[in-house]
Amino acid sequence: MSTTFSAQTSILQEIHPGLQKLIEEKRWKDGLSAIQLAAIPVILNGDDCIIEAPTAGGKTEAVLFPTLTRTAQQKKPSVQILYLAPLRALLNDIELRAKEYAETCGLHCFKWHGDVGQKEKLYELRDPSQLLLTTPESLEAILLRKAGWHRFFADLDVIIIDEAHNFASGDRGSHLISLLERLEKSINRKPQRIAVTATIGNPEKMLQWLAGTREKIGKRIHVNSTTEKTKDFKILFFNQETDVQGDPGNSASYRQFTSLYQLLPLKKSIVFGGSRTNTETLATGINQMNALKGSKNQVKVRTHHSAVSKFYREEAENLIKMRESIESHLDAIISTSTLELGIDVGELDQVVQIGTLSSSSAFLQRVGRTGRRENKLQFFRGLCTSEDDLILLAAVVNLGMKGISEAIQFPTKAYHLLAHQLMCLSLQNNGIHPKRAWEVLSKAYCFSKISEQKFNELVEFMLAQKYFRDVDGLLVTGEESEKVFLGSNWRRLFAVFDSGPMYDVWDEKKHVGTLDSAFVEALETPFLFVLGGIEWEAYKVKTDSREVFAKKTKAGEAPKWVTYVGLDIPLETAKEVGRLLFGTEIPNYLNSEAKEGIVSARNKLKRVRWSDGKWVILTTNYGKAEIWTFAGDRINRTLAKLLTHSGIGNATSSYQSVSIKKAEKDQSKLNQIILAFLNKIKAIDKNSINDLEDELSKEVRLAVFSKFVKCLPKNLWYEALAERIFDFESLLKELKSVSFIEGPIDFESNN
Repeated sequence: MSTTFSAQTSILQEIHPGLQKLIEEKRWKDGLSAIQLAAIPVILNGDDCIIEAPTAGGKTEAVLFPTLTRTAQQKKPSVQILYLAPLRALLNDIELRAKEYAETCGLHCFKWHGDVGQKEKLYELRDPSQLLLTTPESLEAILLRKAGWHRFFADLDVIIIDEAHNFASGDRGSHLISLLERLEKSINRKPQRIAVTATIGNPEKMLQWLAGTREKIGKRIHVNSTTEKTKDFKILFFNQETDVQGDPGNSASYRQFTSLYQLLPLKKSIVFGGSRTNTETLATGINQMNALKGSKNQVKVRTHHSAVSKFYREEAENLIKMRESIESHLDAIISTSTLELGIDVGELDQVVQIGTLSSSSAFLQRVGRTGRRENKLQFFRGLCTSEDDLILLAAVVNLGMKGISEAIQFPTKAYHLLAHQLMCLSLQNNGIHPKRAWEVLSKAYCFSKISEQKFNELVEFMLAQKYFRDVDGLLVTGEESEKVFLGSNWRRLFAVFDSGPMYDVWDEKKHVGTLDSAFVEALETPFLFVLGGIEWEAYKVKTDSREVFAKKTKAGEAPKWVTYVGLDIPLETAKEVGRLLFGTEIPNYLNSEAKEGIVSARNKLKRVRWSDGKWVILTTNYGKAEIWTFAGDRINRTLAKLLTHSGIGNATSSYQSVSIKKAEKDQSKLNQIILAFLNKIKAIDKNSINDLEDELSKEVRLAVFSKFVKCLPKNLWYEALAERIFDFESLLKELKSVSFIEGPIDFESNN
């Protein structure tokens, strides 16, 4: 998309004169970016919309310039622009620019989150800024704990949701979107809603999520890049199957690590290391390698993840921005996914991925941190040691190079969050009538498949379990809510999800971060560990207050954190894996060992003969069958549950296929049975699939996926969990787009 000089001039003239002057003073070489030019007229017009663009596309200015311009025309003594972001660090990043832009327009900006003092917040409540930067949890605290918040938001005109893709598919997104309904109903206004997002595979669904039951669905604002960045992408594979026992110096993991170490000197890098434990293990190894080499030019690294304290995370972010000539600069930050979002760490030379990645949108976010300046490459290195990781990573890179992102799964039966919001609504209003609560909350997309009858079931259960008591027809929080959620200054109520039992780590009075209780309680004091990429010695542990007191040392080992959930491999990635395994081309970004790994994987699956748009049914003379779909974890898991439920056999799934055991022994009959079943599901109508979905939800093994599930009767708990595990809608859609092929009888699959 190209924009003429006259179009640039015309749209520039629409924004506030102060912003025009700022652009001129900053000498933005190309004026407004493509996404800014597309967004500004739509936002000025007051339309709801999603702003969809890759990393570093100028999305923040695309939303702030027009909203500040409009606000300056009708300045009010209230918050007029509410800017919501998922991380405090993102708000800290945005604050400097947002304040400058606001002041240029004669407006004020305030950042409100847990690190901001109560005195500043009280001043802000008395004299509100027009632009408020905050998180959903802080917004919840304002609604529940701050007197006068109705006046504070009385003239709210626009709500901006930053990093909406990060919010939307999880509990925090459900919390956020229901919060907006509560806020709007309380102030009797319908502010403009704007979602700022990276590229996603189903933007039309995000528009529905954003709108809820609003009369009008918003607009998608999306522009394709006009300049193609030069890419230097490589995947380096170190095959662990060739490891020789007793030769650790030549193992795949050691070769992977030494390759990483060689990549880091004299470059600014983010290394995405996967888990928190792995990031600290990598940092430990680099520190040990520095000591072994004894070089003056040592590789300086820090780690960045949710268990590292705010102080050390921010210190790492600042150190990586420094010039190499400054002694304390960093060469690399080794991170979990925390640096995938738009936290400013300056211009990077490279992004390194250790192990696999299943999301193409995550890949695009990560690699988009490089090559931002003119004549700079987008530089990516992927290092992996297992064939499975190699195949997935190659598929994700392929999708990323095509600019394809996966679809987001948006919850519609978030019963546990409905219970949470019902409690919050009751506290907010000092009691709420069930009819009024349903009128407010049912408008949010995350509750769109919940009937009023089911809502009433939830209310009755919460009354029976004493989460509520009935006071003259109003729901008022009961003794169980007080005991479970309203202690410790309501902390468990404000935090929608738990991270598990953790110990706080202190260096004298400085908070270092957190350690998992299983790690701490398994060790005798003193013990050594690494946190934030720094070695520590724990000299004192207080189990009652969950505190570890430590001092810096020169040796340690990475702590072990408990991981509670894994990530599903989406349909888009699974299909690309299929295309890679059953195609003939070998990507040129693979090293020689990786190319051999792809060939090896292809040879293992020669018998399958899958192709795009076709599912292959393989049966054996032992009454077993496989359906090769390459449809992803959720679709295949759903299909496996349906097959088991139908009595055809016990079915299990992976992202590539569904396997059926204890089935009909006659191979020809088994083929017919499976084909008939698939065609039957393919032809099912929407109402029938909803009935089947409700029926199968009862067969899910109950799991505690949220602290609020205890507020649910068993049938609603089952439904909420089933929606997180299965995807009937996508299965039906995929079935209607494919044909079925019967493969030859497979005599090899006899184990």
